[in-house]
This record gives sequence, structure tokens and C-alpha cells, in this order.
Amino acid sequence: MWINSPDVGADGQLAAAQAWNADGCGGANRSPALRWGGETPATRGFALVMMDVESRKGFRQWLVFNIPAGVHSLPAGAGQPDGKALPAGAVQSENDYGAPGYGGPCPPAGETHHYTFTIYALNQATLDLSPNQRAGSLETLVLSHALGKGRMMARGTRVDAPPDKKDAGKKEGDGKEAGKKPTEGKPPEGKSGESKGSEAKALPSKVEAKPPENRPDAAPAAAPAAPAPASQAQQPSGDAPKP
Repeated sequence: MWINSPDVGADGQLAAAQAWNADGCGGANRSPALRWGGETPATRGFALVMMDVESRKGFRQWLVFNIPAGVHSLPAGAGQPDGKALPAGAVQSENDYGAPGYGGPCPPAGETHHYTFTIYALNQATLDLSPNQRAGSLETLVLSHALGKGRMMARGTRVDAPPDKKDAGKKEGDGKEAGKKPTEGKPPEGKSGESKGSEAKALPSKVEAKPPENRPDAAPAAAPAAPAPASQAQQPSGDAPKP
């Protein structure tokens, strides 16, 4: 079998649009368009798994199952959380960020990670799986029904969010929705589906104390001054006397 994507450059690089959009990363989190073929005639359905191969425990970025046997492509953006762009009957699970649908690359700063997109030809049309099922157990079931597979690899780098956006929409410090526990294979501290490096947090700007303004009503009372000669008399300035 084979699988490829028109959204992956000739150099094998995923675009910024495919990068994760939380945890200090500022991509668009748009899944790439995919197309595949070459399956055995016995194929009854397909499943797709995207994984970060640099992750120590294997980090699953995107899992789609129950793809009909007559479908041989997914459009760009099919991995959006609501799943409306998926083929009829297809279902996607939570990724290892703990979010539904596609989760793009967000490796530690300065690192390039490699991501595999694997399409599996399955011996049955539908798998009895829940969208909330753990990504690891889903992949295990997919493998148990696989008749064949096609795989491509792409590279992804970190796309940093603007400083004022780094904490916006932050999910529990490592890409998860608030209140959710880390899913299996999730490395600590940020990650695009990989062992995330420490996130750069926007620190509050240091505010320097502003000295109080000179105010006439705050000036100390001055002792009466002896009249000055007419030639040296000062014109009123409205300023408070200086101490």
C-alpha cells in the first residue's frame, strides 16, 4: 500500500499550518490532505494513525477509524474536533494531547521531529470503538484487524506563538483540556505529540514605581519671606516651592 500528501513539501517538511496551536505553539492545527491506495481486494475499511516517532513512549497525534473501503483520501482540515469533514461513518478518537481529532507538531524549541502517517487496510468495515477510547488501546485493536498498511514520514518543527498568545487557550500545561488527566504515552511538559520541551511562558512586564508628581497642595508650608527689592521680585510661576 501507499500513502502521500500534497501538503508535505518536497523536502518532507510539514507546513506551519499543520503545527499545534496550544502550549506555546502557534500553528493553525490543520491536518494535511492525504490520499492512499494499493490495498488488497479483501479490504473492508481503513484506519489512519499519525505518530511522533521521536517520543519515548510513542505519541499519537491523530487516529481515524471506520473509514469506508471506497474512500481513498481525506481533505485538508479533516481532523478538526467536530469531525464534520470526515467521510460518512468515519470516527476519530482523542489524541495523546487529550483533545479530539488532529493534534499537530509542537516539538521542543530547536528540535525537528519525524511523524509517520500510517493507513491500515482492515478486514472489517467498522470497529467497536469509542471516540473517547485511549489512543493506545485503539491502535492495538486496529493492528489486530490489519490486512496491510502504507506509511509515509514527514518532518515537523516548532512554530512559536506570539508572546501575547503563548498562554491563551493553554491546556493544563501539556496540551490537554483543563481538568483532564494525561493520556498514556504523553511525555511531561508540553509536546506536540512528542516529548515537549519546557514551554516559554510570557512573563509579566516589570512595572517601575512612578515618583509622585509635584503638587502645589502637597508642598510643605513655607515661612513668610522678607519682601524682595522691586528689581528682584519674582513673577508668580504656579510651581510649588522647591524644598
